[in-house]
Amino acid sequence: MKNELKALRAILKGELKYDALYKSIYATDASVYRRTPIAVAFPKDQSDLVSLINFASEHSVSLVPRTAGTSLAGQCVGDGIIVDLSKHFTNILEFNAEELWIRVQPGVI
Repeated sequence: MKNELKALRAILKGELKYDALYKSIYATDASVYRRTPIAVAFPKDQSDLVSLINFASEHSVSLVPRTAGTSLAGQCVGDGIIVDLSKHFTNILEFNAEELWIRVQPGVI
């Protein structure tokens, strides 16, 4: 799988980490669960997300999204690729003061 991950890293604009440190950091959340992922991705844009989805489909690997929230029950740990959207997907896309709604990317706090 290491060669496949190297190939994926080469096509992403964002980062893909699969060293022991990153895998250990992302193996836990605020819960008691621990699952070591095969990699951690920091996609930079939508094309990176498409590349990750295609890779996951082709290699039968799960994608585990991680955004601005804090998981307390193990929802953001898994043995696939952790997709951390909190680094680059942090924009407020639209704000409607009149109707009192806002559209944001998943990494907005």
